[in-house]
Amino acid sequence: MAKKIMLDAGHYAKYNRSPVLPSYWESEAMWALHLDLKRELEAFGFEVLTTRKEQEKDLPVYERGRKAKGCDLFLSLHSNASKSEKTDRVVVYRAFDNRNDADVLAGKLSAAIAGLMNVSGGFVATRESDDYPGTEYYGVLRGAAKENVPLYYIIEHGFHTNLYCTKWLSEDANRKRLAKLEAEIIAGYYGLSPVKPGPGKKGDVNFDGAVNAFDYQLVKAAVLGTVTFGEEQKAAADVNGDGRVDAFDYSMIKAAVLGNYKLE
Repeated sequence: MAKKIMLDAGHYAKYNRSPVLPSYWESEAMWALHLDLKRELEAFGFEVLTTRKEQEKDLPVYERGRKAKGCDLFLSLHSNASKSEKTDRVVVYRAFDNRNDADVLAGKLSAAIAGLMNVSGGFVATRESDDYPGTEYYGVLRGAAKENVPLYYIIEHGFHTNLYCTKWLSEDANRKRLAKLEAEIIAGYYGLSPVKPGPGKKGDVNFDGAVNAFDYQLVKAAVLGTVTFGEEQKAAADVNGDGRVDAFDYSMIKAAVLGNYKLE
């Protein structure tokens, strides 16, 4: 039976406008991201549901979490805000009690997303309710916990009070790269092949027909252990042919993308 995932786009309509880039609204960017992520996850055989059908309509956060009843994984997608415009990190909030070793997937996601976005770091955080100890602070996570969802997270994709992060998240191509990366990490966590077999072109580890920055970022994530490659990806990533995927392959693919090296 296919694993079932519930996706939640943070906020609705026009909500949480960036103070550093007025064209950016958290609600709109995360709605677009969650639709991209849905398509990427479905390509791996996941059954993917969403908490809302219409972007303009709200649903209380607790009820959003409860909609994940019967799912294996719940993800609520956001960008964060800070008083300091310099803050740019990625944060993944997991269950406060680390149920089902929630740290494992949280760590993989936070590190890989931070690497792709090229921000200061990826972190795993948690928060227990101040008023009701033994429960989640965040309503959306509290709702998922109520329904005994095995794993549930809030992913804060950088800060929309940071100009670099906001510009990055405003680009549709970047959000699609995020969706692809997150889907591959989740697929790897559940032991699924992260991509369908491709043509095996050297350096093209995501099999999109081109060797670009996304490929060397994926190789970097594999070297760091946050992404697991299938056999086809290993063959494409091992550009120096030594039977391993390591920092040398990352450097060669990056050099090729920058025009300093030609892959054979």
